[in-house]
Amino acid sequence: MKLDWLKDLALDPGPHVSVYVDATRDRATGAHDIDLRWQDARSALAGQGAPETALSALDAVATEPTGVGGHVGRAMLATKEGLQLDVVLPAPPLREEVSTGPVAHLMPLVRSRADDVRYVLVELDRAGADITLTRTGAVQGAQVHSVEGGHDLLHKGSGDNRAEHRYQRSVQDSWDHNAAAVAADLTDLVRREHPEVVLLTGDAKAAAALREKAPAPLRALLRDVKGGSRAAGTHEKAFTAAVAEVLDVVRSARRQTVVDDFVQERGRAGRAVEGMAAVVSALRAGQVATMLLLDDPSSTELLWAGRGPLEISTTTMDLHALGVEDAVQVRADAALVRALAASDAEIHLVPLPEEDGEAPLVTMADGIGALLRY
Repeated sequence: MKLDWLKDLALDPGPHVSVYVDATRDRATGAHDIDLRWQDARSALAGQGAPETALSALDAVATEPTGVGGHVGRAMLATKEGLQLDVVLPAPPLREEVSTGPVAHLMPLVRSRADDVRYVLVELDRAGADITLTRTGAVQGAQVHSVEGGHDLLHKGSGDNRAEHRYQRSVQDSWDHNAAAVAADLTDLVRREHPEVVLLTGDAKAAAALREKAPAPLRALLRDVKGGSRAAGTHEKAFTAAVAEVLDVVRSARRQTVVDDFVQERGRAGRAVEGMAAVVSALRAGQVATMLLLDDPSSTELLWAGRGPLEISTTTMDLHALGVEDAVQVRADAALVRALAASDAEIHLVPLPEEDGEAPLVTMADGIGALLRY
């Protein structure tokens, strides 16, 4: 998972006020509950020394409707300069958290997006396609447009005479032209937006024609999903389940690729490291390309951090050697995410085993490892 969208926050010296709350309003007392939760959160933040200007900025949004129904969460971050971030989460946070300090607490936000798959859904018929660009954790903001090929001879007859054969060839040409128009549109979209996968559903012959017209980079992303259609009458539950199943395969393959790379490189000197001290040292040197972290929301581990995002250590001695005299202890996950975002590195959260005694996907000293740039 790339963290470039958090880089401005990582580079801001703070202090930061971080808030993660349940924003669900689908109960009769939902709005009142949110007001009470914010007042409790505000009091806690004031007790931690949060700047009043930051609290005032949060006052302006904390109790406002999100515009999204269902069970959702809200992530808000502010500094004395004002509001930095206000994001609707696809589910309430595992636990509500508020904090004030020199490092923004970004791990709950990262966790909410860690398993996201950015994808394109293409609902095909022989005239064109409806195309949706979205991601699995999106609560709003999907981009939807349609492509019409413009060729309207769409149905073949069953006659055997020469005229009928010419007509059938014309119909096939229409399919091909329409498929080429959809392929061109998708090729441009993939080049701009870099989705992980392109899901095809609808008319089987239109899908076959699209595959034939698609250039190799697009063709490599295509996956078929049964049950969808441009027309009304799609069995929504079955189709949604089919889409989710394909996206789970993509998600698992992505995670396994990173784990396999780490396991392979761990055996080569200078290519990967594991353990908190070694990973933190590599982060401080800007060496980390991808960090793997066993995802433990209950962790209370701390690190030492200075004002700069790469001023991070397990002890004060390393920071003193760099001339950092004002280091403070902060949440380890917060310091790690700040350093990763500031250095254009990626993070992959490795899920905890679902059952007691089950082996984790990968074993790492201290539950942390990293693939290195150099």
